[in-house]
Order: sequence, then structure tokens, then C-alpha cells
Amino acid sequence: MPQGFTKRAIGALLTATALLLIWRISNYDVTSLAPSSSSSSSNSQTAKSGGNPRRIAKVSMLYGNPNSLYERALQSHERHAQRWGYPMYVLEEDISEGFWNKPSYVLSLVIQELAKPPAKRCEWLMWVDADSIIINPAIPADIWLPPPDLSEIHFVASKDQNGLNTGIVFFHVHPWTVSMLVETLGYPLYLPEIDLGRSADQEAMARIMKKTTGGPKGEGYAEGMVYLPRPWINTYEWHHAYEGEKGNMLVHFPGLEEDRWPHMANWLDIVEKTPLEWEMPLKESGYDELAREFWAKFRAARDLANSVQEDIMLSPTGTSTSLRQAAVNNVRTALREHADEPELVQQQVDELKAAVREELSGRY
Repeated sequence: MPQGFTKRAIGALLTATALLLIWRISNYDVTSLAPSSSSSSSNSQTAKSGGNPRRIAKVSMLYGNPNSLYERALQSHERHAQRWGYPMYVLEEDISEGFWNKPSYVLSLVIQELAKPPAKRCEWLMWVDADSIIINPAIPADIWLPPPDLSEIHFVASKDQNGLNTGIVFFHVHPWTVSMLVETLGYPLYLPEIDLGRSADQEAMARIMKKTTGGPKGEGYAEGMVYLPRPWINTYEWHHAYEGEKGNMLVHFPGLEEDRWPHMANWLDIVEKTPLEWEMPLKESGYDELAREFWAKFRAARDLANSVQEDIMLSPTGTSTSLRQAAVNNVRTALREHADEPELVQQQVDELKAAVREELSGRY
């Protein structure tokens, strides 16, 4: 069978599957929390204080055998969602095979949102694993999102020593995300010989996100994602201690195996019995300023690389451009893969400026 036909057939199958998932989910018990009056007040207060609330929904899943710790953890997210006016959707039925419930469910929600008029859509979906707990509900989720002018960014996440971690991640409600998730779900069908390991959906997504060809515009997906410093949005509890500090938004428990349960129980007791112990106002936490600074530097690096690239394209034949082109490529790689390492990004920016000075000085 021709390869092109096979790919088209798989694509059609995945699209049909996504639509079927939407129908199935609409008939399942999916928790949807509408914003309360108190949350509307919170959003009004944010707007008055200079914030810019965005339309976000929080998303998770919890099904199978009852687990009171996971239930209590998601209740912390529900309280956070209500405080800031975010709807929350929790998948409570197994709708896919193995590890594929998360991308399947997110895909169905993105498609449902895109079917609405733009004014009624959520802009972003914040996925939260059920083994994460909000410990500082005074931090709104929307501060981590890219400013509207960075419209090419559709996926905001973090990484650890193993690479991409999808325990806490932001998905832009956009056709780009539909395409990315369809390719993620199709990965084991296209490449069944590749062992995706224990977290198959996460590994498949990580591989798709590295693509620089294909995708909606033939440019892959690598330019559409950004890594934030992980402790900002995805702060881990280790076996020995919490890596964060007062002011952090949440605690996540990946890789703890059976140690997860006593650690979760301890944190849940804290947030339920003494909720103010770890709460800190946004301004005091400093995260609003850190987020603004992060995106400002990201924008400046992106704009510099684009400007130099344009200058290279307009350079007369015979003009030396190799140093600048290599430096532009390095800046773009840093923004794609290492935006969570600001020192490295700044180093590449400085080297690009040096390359511009060196090559342009040779013109005269």
C-alpha cells in the first residue's frame, strides 16, 4: 500500500476517533465546574489591580479504583479554579487504551472549544495530573501564558532530567494543537517498532514536539512550544523534601512510587487544615514580575533572531553571512529547547550580537 495513502488513512481514522471521543465524553460523567460568583469577583479584582485574566479551563482525569488522595488533590484544583473563575473538566471514565486517555481527552476538548464562536471559547487548557496539589491558590494560572503578541506559541510546559514532563502543561485552543495531538496519538501507529517506554503518551508528544518539518505549515512543532523554568509551574516533591518554597503554586509527586502516598497525605492535611500556611499574595511571591521578565526576554531574543535573519536574506551576493546564520540558528535552538535556562539564552543572544558586529564590520 502506498505510504501516502496509509498516512491519509491513519489521519482520517484519528480524526474520526476524535469526533467519536467527543460524542462518548458527552455521555460520560465529566465534572464541569462553572465559575462561581466569588470567582467572578476575584477576576474583577485582578483586572483592577492591573492583571490581564485570560480564558482558561483546568483539565484532569480520575477514574478506576477510588483513591481518596487523588480526589482530595483534585479538590484543591477545583478550589483554585473557582477562586479565579476557571471552568474545570475532569474525565471520569476510561476512554482510550493504555496511556492515551490524556491526549485523547485534551484533543476532544480543544475540538469542542474550536467549534464555539471565538468570544465564547477558552483560550487555553491547563492540564494538571491528579497527583498534584495547589498549595498557593493566590497564584492565577494565566500569569504563565505567553502575551498575545507571541501568537506562535501554542504549548507551554516544563522539563526535568528525563525531558518533557506533561504533568502540568498548557495547551492553546488552536488548530495547531489539534494537529499536534493527532500526530501524538498516531505515533504508535506510524512507528510501531519504536518502544515509547513507560510514559508512552509523554514520550510520543516529546518526539512530535521536536519536529521541524511537517505539521500544519510544514515547519513542524518545535517553534510552537516553550519551556518555562520547571519550579515555577511544576514544583516537585522529592523523597527527601519539597524543592520549592513558600509562594510556589503547587506541588507535584512524580516518580515517588509508594512514597507518593504519605507525601500527598501530609501536603493535603496542610492545605486543608491550615490553608494559609503556604499561601502568599501574587505580588509578594514575585512570580508576576518573573513571568513578565521571562516573556519580555523571550520576545527580544526572538525579534533579534528574526531581524538578523531578514538582514541575511537581503544581503548582496557574496556577502559573508555564515557567522550570523550560525548564531541565529543557535538562538532559535536555545528558545526552542532551553528557554527555561535564561543564562544560556542570553549567552546565545550575546554571541549573535557579536557575530553581527564582526560580519558587518568586514563590509567596510
